[in-house]
Amino acid sequence: MTASIERFHTVVIGAGAGGLTVAVGLANLGRRVALVEAERVGGDCTNVGCIPSKTLIELARRVGDLPVEQREQAARDALAAARRRRDAVREHEEGWLADSEGIQLVRGRARLAPGQRGAPEVLVATEGGPVRRLRAGRVVLATGSQAVVPPLPGLERADAPTSTEPTSTEPSSTVLTNATLFDLTSPPAHLVVMGAGVIGCEMAFAFARLGSRVSVVEMADRVLPASEEAAAEIVRERLAAAGVTTRTGVRMTGYDPRTGVVSLEPAGADAAPLPAVIERVDRVLVAVGRRPASRDLGLEEAGVELDSRGNVLVDRAYRTRAPGVYAIGDLIGGGFTHVAHAQARRLVRYLTVPFPLVPEGDHGSVAFTEPEVGQVGPTLAQLRTRWPEALLSVHRVDLADTDRGGTMGLQDGFVQLVAVRGTGRLLAATVVAPDAAEMLPLLTAAQRQGTSLWRLSRLEVPYPALGEAIRKAADAFVFASLPRLHREAGAYLRWRWRSRPAL
Repeated sequence: MTASIERFHTVVIGAGAGGLTVAVGLANLGRRVALVEAERVGGDCTNVGCIPSKTLIELARRVGDLPVEQREQAARDALAAARRRRDAVREHEEGWLADSEGIQLVRGRARLAPGQRGAPEVLVATEGGPVRRLRAGRVVLATGSQAVVPPLPGLERADAPTSTEPTSTEPSSTVLTNATLFDLTSPPAHLVVMGAGVIGCEMAFAFARLGSRVSVVEMADRVLPASEEAAAEIVRERLAAAGVTTRTGVRMTGYDPRTGVVSLEPAGADAAPLPAVIERVDRVLVAVGRRPASRDLGLEEAGVELDSRGNVLVDRAYRTRAPGVYAIGDLIGGGFTHVAHAQARRLVRYLTVPFPLVPEGDHGSVAFTEPEVGQVGPTLAQLRTRWPEALLSVHRVDLADTDRGGTMGLQDGFVQLVAVRGTGRLLAATVVAPDAAEMLPLLTAAQRQGTSLWRLSRLEVPYPALGEAIRKAADAFVFASLPRLHREAGAYLRWRWRSRPAL
């Protein structure tokens, strides 16, 4: 028997950060929305990402401050507490959804199918039940991303199912990704982290504080390879101070869980020789990147176009090539929860009042390391490939040179602003500070709006606060520019007359 068609204003596939925001936004505007989720409400952020990881980072710092004899039990308690807090957030989200008018949560695996007269149709395979047919004028894809696991010997069982024992959640595989990391009930004796990006560095700090011996392996020549080199160097020094061994410029070639040996090789011809193995390894955390969760959704059959990495291709209004189908978040390369939230809000506005959308601009990012590293816009090295060196004005203020930094006893950290000579237009900003995430939004807004350092120099900062470093960096630009303003303006105008870089 053919299932009857259930009709909605919008069908949202994926109840993570972006999908929830779209569903709630449209429901608040009186639309009837179906929210389809195959796994757990909240997506990666709530269940295996931001919520448990940032909880564990905070709890691990407290464990590291305890007397040595108390840390072992405290570490186990911290892992359990991170799971409890994660579960509490998810239960709150599920309860809130159950009470929400206008949103129907549909459990099952969704697949796009061509509907009548070009209207998108979603088939949902429910566990133990019939296939449900959902039809709407628009379908929003928000299925997020999954950890990339390289096809190396010994990594085949990454994300294997957890133990079947009803009283245990300990992962059965010694190879972990973020999807299983937070199921650990005790810290490993020796954890090897494959990848020194944001996730790898954050978890290296956390598990070192919990008492694990931690080794980090990275193919690039430094940790946090997407960040400013000066910021990465501070994080590397802090990792070393926390007892973490970092091996950069090398690649992992395999892992033997029976012997606990990780094999390595130089990543480049000029790489310095290093020990070929890491021994006595209990667990390996794979943190080398993410891939969009675009498989098994029937996208290509429905006319949705993908790039070579599996990202869904969309226009400025998040429309795919398939009529009535939109996509947001990690599925289109968003990469961060706050990006998915922002795109979801923009899409709700567009679906309600379809005025043309302006370009999104650069998104800020933060590594919650020690200290935190915030960045908006390209790195200085990237800017130097896009702009003439003579037009870049770079100003850095060390936090130790601020009054607040002095009261906190800070020995490292800085604010760096990169602007265009003459106009002072902010191109990029880096913040390395204990609370960089709290300082970055101002700079993100300024960079995206093309705010000038002339204006930022008038910033009024409560005294004493680390935000003073932002104003001081802007002041440095002003004081350097004023005495030679005619030359600065002339250099800029000559460049504008000749060419303009593609940004």
